[in-house]
Amino acid sequence: MKKKIAVYANGWSMEAMQQIVEGIRKYAVNEDFDTFVFLSFASYSEYATLNQGELNIYKLADMEDFDGLIVLSTMLNSNETAEELCRQALEKKIPCVSIGMEVEGVPCVRISNAKGMRDLVTHLIEDHNVKRILFIGGTPDHVDSLERLQVTKSVMARYGLTLAEEDIVYGEWGNSVPQHLMDKLVDSGEKLPDAIVCANDIMALAASSELLRKGVSLPEDVIVTGFDNIRPGMDFYPALSTVSQNYANVGFQCCELLFNIIRGREYEPTLILPSSFVKGESCGCSGDRDYASHHRNYCQRSYQVFVDTSLLEQTERVMRQKISEIPDYNSLKTILQNHYTAHHRFEGPDFYLILNSEYFRDATADEEELWTKGFGDKLEVIVALKDGRIQRENEVDHKTLVPGYRKIQGKQHVFYFMPLHYYQYNYGYVVLADDPPLLSENSLYPYLEKLQQSLKLLRSNLRLDALNKNLTLIYDKDPMTGLYNRFIYENKATPLYEECRRKNSHMMVMFVDINYMKRINDRFGHIHGDNAIKTVADSIKANVREGWIPVRFGGDEFLIIAPDSDENDAVKVKNAILDFLEKRNNNGSRPYRISVSCAYVVTDPNSEESLQEYVKEADRLMYEVKQRVHAADANPAKPES
Repeated sequence: MKKKIAVYANGWSMEAMQQIVEGIRKYAVNEDFDTFVFLSFASYSEYATLNQGELNIYKLADMEDFDGLIVLSTMLNSNETAEELCRQALEKKIPCVSIGMEVEGVPCVRISNAKGMRDLVTHLIEDHNVKRILFIGGTPDHVDSLERLQVTKSVMARYGLTLAEEDIVYGEWGNSVPQHLMDKLVDSGEKLPDAIVCANDIMALAASSELLRKGVSLPEDVIVTGFDNIRPGMDFYPALSTVSQNYANVGFQCCELLFNIIRGREYEPTLILPSSFVKGESCGCSGDRDYASHHRNYCQRSYQVFVDTSLLEQTERVMRQKISEIPDYNSLKTILQNHYTAHHRFEGPDFYLILNSEYFRDATADEEELWTKGFGDKLEVIVALKDGRIQRENEVDHKTLVPGYRKIQGKQHVFYFMPLHYYQYNYGYVVLADDPPLLSENSLYPYLEKLQQSLKLLRSNLRLDALNKNLTLIYDKDPMTGLYNRFIYENKATPLYEECRRKNSHMMVMFVDINYMKRINDRFGHIHGDNAIKTVADSIKANVREGWIPVRFGGDEFLIIAPDSDENDAVKVKNAILDFLEKRNNNGSRPYRISVSCAYVVTDPNSEESLQEYVKEADRLMYEVKQRVHAADANPAKPES
């Protein structure tokens, strides 16, 4: 039966990860399984919330849905996360293999730094007479960095040399720290070391680039070496002398170990595979590779790389512009489906964009209010592109992951999952399949970053629009009653009146005034007075039509502007308001009765009178009604027995 294997990896180790996946795919042909790679771009940085949003991708799936797990533990840039993933697998009894880090109870495949590193340092000393080495490690507590440092020290000691403590520094596996270290080293004016040995190629390339920028010749003035044997190190001039960890073999052997566990066969709990030294130009050697041909091919490719980069950036700009113009969240799916149908050269023919719609539909909510857990239980499929065609998929969950996914016997796929998040708050993910051009460290991270910025812009626009609508409501509406205020009356009523005249249509103007409002306030307090005002407002809102303008005109005065209404409409509304209040009075919930005085006029479209004159006339008629009420009832606001 076809199986599913999960791989937990990191995008900053993209080339190493791809080589490991290459080995996994080679093994998958025999065992027939699909590979699900969960890829974060967490880094050793102080931005803990950003890292958390990246690391949450490992929480997307339910471990129990997989037949086995592979954790690239020393590449996750979070030892705690790697250990936690391994512990969860143990607790849930899911077959698991760790690549790099030894976690108690979890089988491990380790790459021995020793052989490759030992051969590299020995070569530097024996063939290039290196005596002083500056060692740039990754981080002080990283197992690989520690092993590479210890091998360097032991080889030097064998030749009677010492690695001084001041010649051990740490570059945090990235670019910026090594560049700063090289600036400081050259600017000090002190003699350069014979060789700078870096714990990975990225730091070696950063150091080399900065030294060349400062006018230092390589390898004439100083030798620089790396570790990992990544393609940019081969493309660089001088090409790096480095160490290959033979990752494709690691991926294959890891699967061999994992399937021994799955099948219940005997296995070695720890498998140690050798690394190998690769001679390059950066130590003054030509090595076994034809670097001249490699550099020529690199130069020949460079323009196409430039064109592809420009095209990708242009496509991203188009997408960003389209997203920025989206009027509402409901339009997002259509616009992005059209975009990706036309533009998926870099994403490949199979591409999926999954979002938690709540994050965008409730744009006024704070992120912390929405996210008490990572991605949410049900996620909306915004784009499901299969073989370059849009699929009609609407929803996925933690089990489905890939919209429309089916196990197909004899055909193996690799799916890559990347998180979408705002700091630590995850609102979706992206899925790439098999071998898309986008799947490179230099392209994928900027692509995801721009996509997240575009989606964040969309939410900001939706949030701003919602807030503006709320402000408009606040500005247009009376906060106590929810009726329009006099501003709306003054700005909208007259244009409606003129429109009725043009259409030769009538307009009803009605005044409503609460009787004995002062007595209610004096005897029962202003809270009851406010409740009386709200009750009358409710009676009006319950009985006006769409397109009419109900206004709180003053403290206890209300005005209804009703276009396209005649005498019959006026009588119906007046009676409906009075009936509404009578029912409220009869429910016994208050110690007084609420009554109103109502009067109205109906405009003549052929008259030259202004709307203001009709309003004054309705007000005068209402006042006459109120006088008759007062004459008939001397004290309507006394408590009922």
